[in-house]
Amino acid sequence: MTPHQGTAEAPADHVAARRKGRGRLGIVLAFTAALTAACSSSSSSTTPPPNPATAQADITTVYNAFFNLSNKDVDKTLAAIQNGSTLRAATTDALSSTLSNSATGATVSSATLLTASQCSAQSLPYPCAKVTYSILGPGGQPLLANSGGYAVYVNGHWLVAHVTVCGLFELLYQTEGKSGTPPGC
Repeated sequence: MTPHQGTAEAPADHVAARRKGRGRLGIVLAFTAALTAACSSSSSSTTPPPNPATAQADITTVYNAFFNLSNKDVDKTLAAIQNGSTLRAATTDALSSTLSNSATGATVSSATLLTASQCSAQSLPYPCAKVTYSILGPGGQPLLANSGGYAVYVNGHWLVAHVTVCGLFELLYQTEGKSGTPPGC
């Protein structure tokens, strides 16, 4: 009798081949399940895009928080900066400057959302915005009027772009007669 004529027993090599196929199938299914879980967990953590209707107000809030350099809370200042932790030493140095006592905040006269390619051209992550702002001194008088900078949208929050902060820290270095580049810039 041949195996196809109704015998309950299959040749040993046929059983081994079937087990081997099941093993491969199990590996493929396990891999697929793991991949699906990884993809679904990463897609559930995406942040909603910025709201264009509130972008300027949100950017004004973060710029005002950053440029209130008379507040010497380093952690609060770093929280307003893109990759703020990389600028801890420079921020600490800037906040200890006598010039920082004069900066009490900022106003934003415009915040224009840029396209992905425009952000990329500025070496910024998308979404980003081009910002025109003024640093305010005591009594709300502009210390540095109509300056240009950038904001980036990270994890659901607008932040002052790293490049903007470094530009200002470099200006502070020059004003104080220091040479070199601020740490982290």
